[in-house]
Amino acid sequence: MDLAQPRRCGAHDPRDAAGQRRGDRGATPPVIGPRSRGSQLYLLHLLAVLAGLVIVVAGPWRVGVIVIGAAFVVGALARVVVPIDHTGMLRVRGKAFDVFWMSTLGVALVVLAVVIPGQPT
Repeated sequence: MDLAQPRRCGAHDPRDAAGQRRGDRGATPPVIGPRSRGSQLYLLHLLAVLAGLVIVVAGPWRVGVIVIGAAFVVGALARVVVPIDHTGMLRVRGKAFDVFWMSTLGVALVVLAVVIPGQPT
């Protein structure tokens, strides 16, 4: 009596055809973090903005807004310094546009946080 043999995935197996068309030749190592320096800086920028938002929610809103504004100013400086090949997600438009809007937004947030008068207690 012949026993059924398990099916093997091989070159003749139709289930393997999609993998052959894609060119799957083995497992590629997963990417753990951002690849470019600009993407790493962008991630740090987002973390700084998140920290500022947490500070705003926690109570001292002026300090939180200053942290967010400083993060934008540092992001603008990073956009100036990082070469074009490594900007990654830090690049939105052209360099001049990115530096202008990030620095303007950062300075405006810091100035507003300092200038707005406090509530009388």
